[in-house]
Amino acid sequence: MPAPSIHAFAEKVALITDGDNPFGRAVALQLALQGAYVIVGFSQISAENKRALAELQNLGTLANAVEADVSTVEGAKRLVGETENMFGRIDLLVNCLKFRSDSTFEEITEDVYAKTFDANLKSAFFVTREAIRLMKTRPKPKIVNVVSALDTPESESDVLYASSQSALIGLTKSLAASLPGKFRVNAVAVSEKKDARETGLDAELFRPKTGISEDDAARTIVYLLSAEAIALNGQILRIQ
Repeated sequence: MPAPSIHAFAEKVALITDGDNPFGRAVALQLALQGAYVIVGFSQISAENKRALAELQNLGTLANAVEADVSTVEGAKRLVGETENMFGRIDLLVNCLKFRSDSTFEEITEDVYAKTFDANLKSAFFVTREAIRLMKTRPKPKIVNVVSALDTPESESDVLYASSQSALIGLTKSLAASLPGKFRVNAVAVSEKKDARETGLDAELFRPKTGISEDDAARTIVYLLSAEAIALNGQILRIQ
Protein backbone atom coordinates (compact mmCIF):
# COMPACT_ATOMS: atom_id res chain seq x y z
CA MET A 1 0.00 0.00 0.00
CA PRO A 2 1.39 3.45 -0.87
CA ALA A 3 2.42 5.60 2.07
CA PRO A 4 -0.11 8.43 2.39
CA SER A 5 0.98 12.04 2.68
CA ILE A 6 0.94 13.57 6.13
CA HIS A 7 -1.69 15.94 4.73
CA ALA A 8 -3.67 13.28 2.84
CA PHE A 9 -6.79 13.88 4.92
CA ALA A 10 -6.46 17.61 5.51
CA GLU A 11 -9.81 19.10 6.52
CA LYS A 12 -11.67 15.83 5.89
CA VAL A 13 -14.31 15.14 8.55
CA ALA A 14 -14.01 11.59 9.87
CA LEU A 15 -16.59 9.93 12.12
CA ILE A 16 -15.46 6.88 14.14
CA THR A 17 -18.39 5.14 15.82
CA ASP A 18 -16.57 3.56 18.77
CA GLY A 19 -13.55 5.05 20.51
CA ASP A 20 -13.60 2.23 23.05
CA ASN A 21 -12.71 -0.18 20.25
CA PRO A 22 -8.88 -0.37 20.01
CA PHE A 23 -9.05 -0.36 16.21
CA GLY A 24 -11.33 2.66 16.26
CA ARG A 25 -8.99 4.54 18.56
CA ALA A 26 -5.97 3.69 16.40
CA VAL A 27 -7.77 4.86 13.24
CA ALA A 28 -8.74 8.12 14.94
CA LEU A 29 -5.10 8.78 15.87
CA GLN A 30 -3.77 8.00 12.40
CA LEU A 31 -6.38 10.17 10.68
CA ALA A 32 -5.69 13.02 13.10
CA LEU A 33 -1.96 12.78 12.35
CA GLN A 34 -2.81 13.16 8.67
CA GLY A 35 -4.88 16.29 9.14
CA ALA A 36 -8.45 15.02 9.49
CA TYR A 37 -11.06 16.50 11.78
CA VAL A 38 -12.05 13.55 13.95
CA ILE A 39 -15.26 12.84 15.84
CA VAL A 40 -15.28 9.74 18.02
CA GLY A 41 -18.31 8.11 19.55
CA PHE A 42 -18.18 6.74 23.09
CA SER A 43 -20.87 4.91 24.99
CA GLN A 44 -19.60 6.75 28.07
CA ILE A 45 -17.21 9.67 28.40
CA SER A 46 -14.98 8.14 31.08
CA ALA A 47 -11.73 9.59 32.44
CA GLU A 48 -9.80 7.26 30.13
CA ASN A 49 -11.81 8.41 27.14
CA LYS A 50 -11.18 12.03 28.05
CA ARG A 51 -7.44 11.27 28.01
CA ALA A 52 -7.80 9.66 24.58
CA LEU A 53 -9.60 12.77 23.30
CA ALA A 54 -6.92 15.03 24.77
CA GLU A 55 -4.29 12.94 22.97
CA LEU A 56 -6.09 13.59 19.67
CA GLN A 57 -6.41 17.30 20.39
CA ASN A 58 -2.72 17.54 21.29
CA LEU A 59 -1.92 16.48 17.73
CA GLY A 60 -3.26 19.84 16.63
CA THR A 61 -6.41 18.54 15.02
CA LEU A 62 -10.00 19.46 15.67
CA ALA A 63 -11.17 16.44 17.65
CA ASN A 64 -14.37 15.90 19.56
CA ALA A 65 -16.08 13.08 21.43
CA VAL A 66 -19.81 12.39 21.46
CA GLU A 67 -21.46 10.28 24.15
CA ALA A 68 -24.02 8.09 22.39
CA ASP A 69 -25.20 4.49 22.43
CA VAL A 70 -25.07 3.84 18.69
CA SER A 71 -26.64 0.41 19.09
CA THR A 72 -29.90 2.38 19.27
CA VAL A 73 -31.52 4.51 16.57
CA GLU A 74 -31.64 7.45 18.97
CA GLY A 75 -27.90 7.10 19.68
CA ALA A 76 -27.08 6.89 15.96
CA LYS A 77 -29.05 10.07 15.34
CA ARG A 78 -27.33 11.81 18.24
CA LEU A 79 -23.83 10.89 17.03
CA VAL A 80 -24.47 12.11 13.48
CA GLY A 81 -26.49 15.11 14.66
CA GLU A 82 -23.65 16.32 16.91
CA THR A 83 -21.22 15.87 14.01
CA GLU A 84 -23.51 17.97 11.82
CA ASN A 85 -23.60 20.69 14.48
CA MET A 86 -19.80 20.74 14.65
CA PHE A 87 -18.87 20.51 10.98
CA GLY A 88 -21.97 20.29 8.81
CA ARG A 89 -20.54 17.42 6.78
CA ILE A 90 -19.00 13.93 6.91
CA ASP A 91 -16.37 12.70 4.44
CA LEU A 92 -15.31 9.45 6.08
CA LEU A 93 -17.15 6.94 8.27
CA VAL A 94 -15.72 3.98 10.17
CA ASN A 95 -18.20 1.60 11.80
CA CYS A 96 -16.35 -0.43 14.44
CA LEU A 97 -18.69 -1.08 17.37
CA LYS A 98 -18.47 -4.72 18.48
CA PHE A 99 -20.17 -6.92 21.07
CA ARG A 100 -19.61 -10.60 21.70
CA SER A 101 -21.43 -12.64 24.33
CA ASP A 102 -19.87 -15.43 26.38
CA SER A 103 -23.10 -17.42 26.13
CA THR A 104 -23.11 -20.77 24.38
CA PHE A 105 -25.61 -21.40 21.58
CA GLU A 106 -27.91 -23.21 24.03
CA GLU A 107 -27.67 -20.37 26.58
CA ILE A 108 -28.42 -17.45 24.25
CA THR A 109 -31.46 -15.49 25.37
CA GLU A 110 -33.55 -13.11 23.32
CA ASP A 111 -31.85 -10.18 25.11
CA VAL A 112 -28.37 -11.47 24.23
CA TYR A 113 -29.48 -12.05 20.64
CA ALA A 114 -30.81 -8.50 20.38
CA LYS A 115 -27.74 -6.96 22.05
CA THR A 116 -25.36 -8.79 19.69
CA PHE A 117 -27.15 -7.74 16.51
CA ASP A 118 -27.82 -4.23 17.82
CA ALA A 119 -24.11 -3.62 18.43
CA ASN A 120 -22.70 -5.42 15.41
CA LEU A 121 -25.26 -4.71 12.68
CA LYS A 122 -27.93 -2.27 13.80
CA SER A 123 -25.34 0.34 14.82
CA ALA A 124 -23.63 0.27 11.41
CA PHE A 125 -26.97 0.27 9.58
CA PHE A 126 -28.50 3.27 11.31
CA VAL A 127 -25.32 5.35 11.74
CA THR A 128 -24.65 4.88 8.03
CA ARG A 129 -28.23 5.77 7.13
CA GLU A 130 -27.98 8.99 9.15
CA ALA A 131 -24.48 9.80 7.93
CA ILE A 132 -25.31 9.42 4.22
CA ARG A 133 -27.39 12.58 4.47
CA LEU A 134 -24.20 14.52 5.26
CA MET A 135 -21.94 12.48 2.98
CA LYS A 136 -23.87 12.66 -0.28
CA THR A 137 -22.86 16.28 -0.85
CA ARG A 138 -19.16 15.44 -0.49
CA PRO A 139 -17.04 14.69 -3.58
CA LYS A 140 -15.54 11.34 -2.50
CA PRO A 141 -17.33 9.89 0.55
CA LYS A 142 -15.98 6.63 1.94
CA ILE A 143 -17.26 4.09 4.47
CA VAL A 144 -15.30 1.25 6.09
CA ASN A 145 -16.88 -1.41 8.29
CA VAL A 146 -14.64 -3.37 10.66
CA VAL A 147 -15.57 -7.06 10.96
CA SER A 148 -14.06 -10.27 12.31
CA ALA A 149 -12.37 -12.64 9.87
CA LEU A 150 -13.97 -15.54 11.82
CA ASP A 151 -10.81 -17.57 11.31
CA THR A 152 -10.47 -19.37 14.64
CA PRO A 153 -12.42 -22.40 15.91
CA GLU A 154 -13.87 -20.23 18.68
CA SER A 155 -15.17 -17.54 16.34
CA GLU A 156 -16.40 -20.00 13.72
CA SER A 157 -18.42 -21.92 16.32
CA ASP A 158 -19.88 -18.79 17.90
CA VAL A 159 -23.11 -18.98 15.90
CA LEU A 160 -24.63 -15.69 16.98
CA TYR A 161 -21.49 -13.57 16.66
CA ALA A 162 -20.54 -15.18 13.33
CA SER A 163 -24.02 -14.52 11.99
CA SER A 164 -23.83 -10.85 12.94
CA GLN A 165 -20.44 -10.47 11.25
CA SER A 166 -21.67 -12.16 8.08
CA ALA A 167 -24.66 -9.82 8.09
CA LEU A 168 -22.32 -6.83 8.35
CA ILE A 169 -20.37 -8.09 5.34
CA GLY A 170 -23.68 -8.38 3.49
CA LEU A 171 -24.53 -4.79 4.45
CA THR A 172 -21.15 -3.65 3.12
CA LYS A 173 -21.66 -5.27 -0.26
CA SER A 174 -25.27 -4.12 -0.57
CA LEU A 175 -24.41 -0.51 0.24
CA ALA A 176 -21.52 -0.59 -2.23
CA ALA A 177 -23.92 -1.72 -4.95
CA SER A 178 -26.80 0.62 -4.10
CA LEU A 179 -25.25 3.96 -3.09
CA PRO A 180 -24.38 6.57 -5.75
CA GLY A 181 -21.25 5.86 -7.77
CA LYS A 182 -19.03 8.36 -5.98
CA PHE A 183 -19.39 6.41 -2.70
CA ARG A 184 -16.87 3.74 -1.75
CA VAL A 185 -17.96 1.16 0.84
CA ASN A 186 -15.57 -1.58 1.94
CA ALA A 187 -14.79 -3.70 4.99
CA VAL A 188 -11.69 -4.85 6.83
CA ALA A 189 -11.89 -8.39 8.22
CA VAL A 190 -9.47 -8.61 11.14
CA SER A 191 -7.92 -11.99 11.95
CA GLU A 192 -8.31 -13.37 15.47
CA LYS A 193 -5.54 -15.93 15.10
CA LYS A 194 -2.63 -15.93 17.50
CA ASP A 195 0.73 -14.86 16.17
CA ALA A 196 2.36 -18.08 14.93
CA ARG A 197 5.80 -16.69 15.74
CA GLU A 198 4.93 -16.84 19.41
CA THR A 199 3.65 -20.42 19.41
CA GLY A 200 5.58 -22.63 21.80
CA LEU A 201 6.83 -19.84 24.04
CA ASP A 202 6.64 -20.28 27.78
CA ALA A 203 3.12 -19.13 28.68
CA GLU A 204 4.34 -18.09 32.13
CA LEU A 205 6.77 -15.60 30.59
CA PHE A 206 5.16 -14.66 27.28
CA ARG A 207 1.48 -14.07 26.71
CA PRO A 208 0.60 -15.01 23.11
CA LYS A 209 -0.40 -12.09 20.94
CA THR A 210 -3.92 -12.47 19.57
CA GLY A 211 -4.66 -11.20 16.07
CA ILE A 212 -3.17 -8.26 14.24
CA SER A 213 -2.00 -5.16 16.08
CA GLU A 214 -4.35 -2.20 16.32
CA ASP A 215 -1.95 0.08 14.44
CA ASP A 216 -1.50 -2.37 11.56
CA ALA A 217 -5.26 -2.85 11.22
CA ALA A 218 -5.73 0.91 11.34
CA ARG A 219 -3.28 1.37 8.45
CA THR A 220 -5.44 -0.87 6.27
CA ILE A 221 -8.59 1.00 7.28
CA VAL A 222 -6.92 4.33 6.56
CA TYR A 223 -5.78 3.01 3.17
CA LEU A 224 -9.40 2.20 2.26
CA LEU A 225 -10.36 5.74 3.27
CA SER A 226 -7.64 7.25 1.10
CA ALA A 227 -7.55 8.31 -2.54
CA GLU A 228 -5.26 5.35 -3.32
CA ALA A 229 -8.20 2.95 -2.81
CA ILE A 230 -10.51 4.75 -5.24
CA ALA A 231 -10.93 1.61 -7.39
CA LEU A 232 -12.08 -0.56 -4.47
CA ASN A 233 -15.78 -0.85 -3.73
CA GLY A 234 -17.70 -3.65 -2.01
CA GLN A 235 -14.44 -5.39 -1.10
CA ILE A 236 -13.63 -7.27 2.10
CA LEU A 237 -9.92 -6.99 2.86
CA ARG A 238 -8.80 -9.75 5.19
CA ILE A 239 -5.73 -8.99 7.29
CA GLN A 240 -3.71 -11.10 9.73
